Formats: sequence, structure tokens, C-alpha cells
Amino acid sequence: MERVDIEALVGWAYRVQCVDRMAGLMDVAWGEAGPSFRSATHAMLDFAALGVRVDSSPGFVVAMGATAQDDALVIHDAVLRLPSEAFALVVAHAKGGSRPPWHGIEAEALVADTDRKGRVRMLRDNCRPVACLLRHRVDPALVEFSRAQYVVWWEALVVLAGELAGRLEGSHPLAPSAPREPWFLPPLVYVEDGARMLVDTAQII
Repeated sequence: MERVDIEALVGWAYRVQCVDRMAGLMDVAWGEAGPSFRSATHAMLDFAALGVRVDSSPGFVVAMGATAQDDALVIHDAVLRLPSEAFALVVAHAKGGSRPPWHGIEAEALVADTDRKGRVRMLRDNCRPVACLLRHRVDPALVEFSRAQYVVWWEALVVLAGELAGRLEGSHPLAPSAPREPWFLPPLVYVEDGARMLVDTAQII
């Protein structure tokens, strides 16, 4: 049995197998009288409309007999049981093949650069000001929020790896190889033409 990182397994279920669509088709096929699968998108829409998580987890998938696609359904079943915030993060990043941003790049804003006296610094052409210089400003609160979201996503993957152990026919889930708190790792440095840029802060030093 292949040992696979849980992040890759969940990505396979949602990007390759499109398991939420598969589950939605099964929902239609079974009809109102039979067991019900609800797509991840449908569940998120319910949450947005009602303000609460609608628990429609189909526990019967474990007893269906396993194929590669059925493994995806078992994964989907486990994901549906996650708390709402973790559920939304796991599904969104599984579909996108991404991880929650933690470095604050999305939290940046361009602001006018100023000198020590607070005056806006200008670009000049023939001594005439033509544009103000801009710099990045990172909102610490948004950076803190993005890192908290990352931890929720990472811990949800740990929960999924534990719950899915021994339940899949084609693979054995491993704990996520992604670091829990990557911001404590040594910073990645991009070097070009003598300038050094910290990738995790996008700050020229």
C-alpha cells in the first residue's frame, strides 16, 4: 500500500477525482429516499445562507466497498465532518493545489514613501516631480490572521490523516509534510543585482 502525504491525498480527491461533484451526482441518483451526499460547495453555500454548518455527512461510504474513486468518497466523508472553518480551508486549497498564505503578501498595501520629516518622496524628471515613490506596508493584524488560518488548515490535515488511517484501500495517509509554523523557519532570500529580498516579508533590505 502506497504511503502518501495527506495533503496530496486530499488534493487528489478534490482535483483529480472531483469527489464533491461525484458525491453530488450520487445525491441525485439516490433521490430523497436514499442516503445523501452533499457537495462541498453545497455545504459551504448552506453555511453562508444559514450561518451554521449543516451536518449531512454520509457515513455509509465506508460500507460501500472500496475502489480508487471510493477512496476519494471516504476522504470526502471525513472532510465533511471537519469544523466549518477547517472544512472550507481544506476544500478550497485542495481544489486550488495551494496552501493558506501566511507571509502577509496578500495583506500588503502600497503607500506613499516619506522622508524622515514625513514629506512624500518624489520621482523627478529634469528636477520636476512626476510621481511619488511607493513602498509596501504590511498590516500586522492581517499577517496574524493569515497565520492563524494556516494553522487551522494544517491541524485539520493532521486530524484527517489520523481518521483515514486504515480506512483507504489504495494508500496509507501520512501526516502533512508541510511545517506547522513555517514563519519560524530561516527566511528565504531572493538575490538579484546586489539587492536582497526576504520572501516572507517582501521587504527590501
